[in-house]
Amino acid sequence: MKFSVIVPAYNAQSTLPALLDSLARQGYREDFEVIVVDDCSTDSTTEICRRFGCGLACCAKNKGPARCRNLGAAQAAGEFLVFTDSDCTVSADWLQSFDRALGPGDCEVIMGKLVLLPSTLMGDGISALGFPAGGSLGFEKMWRVTEDGYTSSLSSCNFAIRRDIFLKLGGFDESFPYAGGEDSFLAHRLLEAGYRIKYRPEIVAFHPARKSFFDFLRWQFQRGVSSMIFAEKVPRKSKYVSLRLWSTKNVIKYNLHDRRFPLILLLLATSFAVQTAGFLFAKYFRNRG
Repeated sequence: MKFSVIVPAYNAQSTLPALLDSLARQGYREDFEVIVVDDCSTDSTTEICRRFGCGLACCAKNKGPARCRNLGAAQAAGEFLVFTDSDCTVSADWLQSFDRALGPGDCEVIMGKLVLLPSTLMGDGISALGFPAGGSLGFEKMWRVTEDGYTSSLSSCNFAIRRDIFLKLGGFDESFPYAGGEDSFLAHRLLEAGYRIKYRPEIVAFHPARKSFFDFLRWQFQRGVSSMIFAEKVPRKSKYVSLRLWSTKNVIKYNLHDRRFPLILLLLATSFAVQTAGFLFAKYFRNRG
């Protein structure tokens, strides 16, 4: 078996059926497995998995998506692990495209493209900030991509990696409690170990926009916490600071003439402030008491 698709899920009953349906409609004709890892959901997530007949693993305690993905990888049989999220859907040629990209002589880690779906004014404004995985701005405007397609970043919603390499590196760092940061740190460790990550925009997954301002605030606070954990683990940070400045400039540059620009600018400033609050909270109060 070449592919094991790993999906972390927590209270995902409203989105998981669409993802599993898109996986059931794959044009890829070889055997592959889908493993959903339930992070102690209190809704019908596990019943949905059984209805679709996919593999199911359950965490003993709620530990976050990094732990879920590692548990799924430990049970996987595929040569390659393919990761996506429970609120995504994937194109019909998704696994076929990964199969072509992971052919002989190519690299062992492939990052695909994430398409943010059109939404409300607020949702489209949030997507324009470039997250997740480039948002509506585009991956290559948030993370540098070389002329021959290599990049230094991953997003856990749409990438594939050789299972033996993933296990050799110890998988995702489970000290990241939220979605975000754990994939960037895995990318950092891959590059440090001499592996390369190739960006292939023809490999497409879809993600709904975040429409709620309060959900946006919570997400940015969590990103700030993850940034602090990342900063503790990476000794040389200057290139990441430079990257963030470059991507922020691109957010402004490519949205400057958009009618939503005042909203985007307000959201960008809010994002910076709330992430800073999360960073400082993690720095001074995390794991105390």
